[in-house]
Amino acid sequence: MSTTSGAYRAIEIILGLVALAIGILALVYPTAVVVTLVVFFGIALLLIGILRLATAASSNWAESSTRKTNAIIGILAIIFGAIILFVPFFATEVLVIFIGIGLLIYGIGRIAVGGAAGNLSGGLRALLIIVGIIVAIFALIVIFFPLIGIYTYAFFVSIAFILIGIDSIASGIVGSPMA
Repeated sequence: MSTTSGAYRAIEIILGLVALAIGILALVYPTAVVVTLVVFFGIALLLIGILRLATAASSNWAESSTRKTNAIIGILAIIFGAIILFVPFFATEVLVIFIGIGLLIYGIGRIAVGGAAGNLSGGLRALLIIVGIIVAIFALIVIFFPLIGIYTYAFFVSIAFILIGIDSIASGIVGSPMA
């Protein structure tokens, strides 16, 4: 077992403490975590929009349709990015509802496959239908009560950060990276 340098261990412990703090803050302020992620997404859209407009304005693109496509994408990205930044809580709820709709489609698809797949065993078909029903129920809860979806997402993110923090602190204390 090889040991790591003291500086590396200190950095690992510091990063672990930061991750632990972020995880605890996410447990205490779950909505803020999700809204912050959505705001970062809004900033990314603004940057993408600016990049696409710059690409459209570039003289290097000879094809008119490519320039128009880049300009349209850029304008739409800037509009959506600005909406997200000006009303982040609304954007967060809309995003969670879209995720819920995606989950609902997936759940219904599993139910349909389980019901229609005559070539599968009865147990597998039943499993597909049960999974589909459970996913569809969760999806409906998220669609009609988006705050539950936000809190659930923030809870799992916070637990992940707490675990990452504990792992990093332990690795720093032990002095060897845990594989």
